Amino acid sequence: MAGKNPGVVILIIILLVVAVGLGGGGYYLLQEEKAKFEELKIQYDEMERKYKAASEEVEDKKSKILSLESRLSEANSQVSTLTSSLDKEKSTRAQIQGELEQMKADLVKAQSVKSDLEKKLVASENTVKEVDARLKEMEKQLQEADKKKAALERKVKVLEEKVQSVELGKIVVSPEGPKAAAAAGAPAGKLLEGRVLIVNKDFKFAVLNLGAKDGIEVGSIFAVFHNNKNIGEVKVERVHESMAAAGFVQPDLKDKVAEGDVVVQSAK
Repeated sequence: MAGKNPGVVILIIILLVVAVGLGGGGYYLLQEEKAKFEELKIQYDEMERKYKAASEEVEDKKSKILSLESRLSEANSQVSTLTSSLDKEKSTRAQIQGELEQMKADLVKAQSVKSDLEKKLVASENTVKEVDARLKEMEKQLQEADKKKAALERKVKVLEEKVQSVELGKIVVSPEGPKAAAAAGAPAGKLLEGRVLIVNKDFKFAVLNLGAKDGIEVGSIFAVFHNNKNIGEVKVERVHESMAAAGFVQPDLKDKVAEGDVVVQSAK
């Protein structure tokens, strides 16, 4: 070393120190980058796991949506079927109700067919009850109408008992009729006289025990006598063989007339 320049030796030593320092720093940076890479890899794996879980959840949601759509379609189909069934039940009930009302009217035609009509009435009532049972949940609004129907049926049964002892729709000179007519100023003599069988205040009409067999026609006017007092008039709107339905000429008459009141046909 004696022949070498001391400055060159020092420079070489400095370069060696710098090289060693740079090598150590590079190794440290490399280790730090490796650590960051590992951390990033862990984060990537976590994100990939979350993505996979999210994808599975999306697929599960899609499956549930398809299931719900299928159930909704099935529910809509059931609603349509129930609606159709309800319409059919309503139509059936309306038809049976009409037949029942007609049978009620026919009960007063003649004693010779009374027994047969009663059997038909019972059969119709049973059918109506069966239909009502099916409609109970679907048509609760019919309950009030059924109550009114039952009340009319009871009145019809009471009238059946009266029919056995009273001759309906006959032109007579009643001991009380002419007196009642005279008391109210009506002409005395031979009068077409009957009685009120049913009073329906809700629909504002009364049923008279006079019908087509007595010569009654739609538009006929009858004076109504309650306790021998003329309380108003009724006008025949519908005629059956042995009875007629008459509306109240005076609106307040519905609150005055009662079953059993005498009716006398007004002079033409």
